[in-house]
Amino acid sequence: MTLLEIKNQVMFQTNNDVDDIGDFTPYIGEYINDGYDRLVKIYDKQHVSTGSESYPPLTEDEDVPKTPEWTHKYLADWASWLVYRNGNPQKQQRGIAFREAFLEMLRKVSDDGGKYGETHGLAKNFYNIPR
Repeated sequence: MTLLEIKNQVMFQTNNDVDDIGDFTPYIGEYINDGYDRLVKIYDKQHVSTGSESYPPLTEDEDVPKTPEWTHKYLADWASWLVYRNGNPQKQQRGIAFREAFLEMLRKVSDDGGKYGETHGLAKNFYNIPR
């Protein structure tokens, strides 16, 4: 998926809150890159950063995450969670399913070993890895 496709997925998943779209639209790219960074940390023990040749941030609409394609849709789940997490209790409740889907994907990447290897699977033990 491209960054634009991931953004569109976030917009679709959070469509129930059309009145709030203007509030979070500027942050969707940051939210997606936050999920991408968490994924890359588990997948290849690196961080997404501007100076990185391996994993630069997703900035252009045609950028594609450099992780297995099956993980891309989960970046939209993480961004959807971040949209909902600071809302009222009903919005937070809606967001939990997206958060859990993303965390489950991290566990699968860890169980599969990713590039980093099964013996170093951080996601097995830590779900909120501080950065």
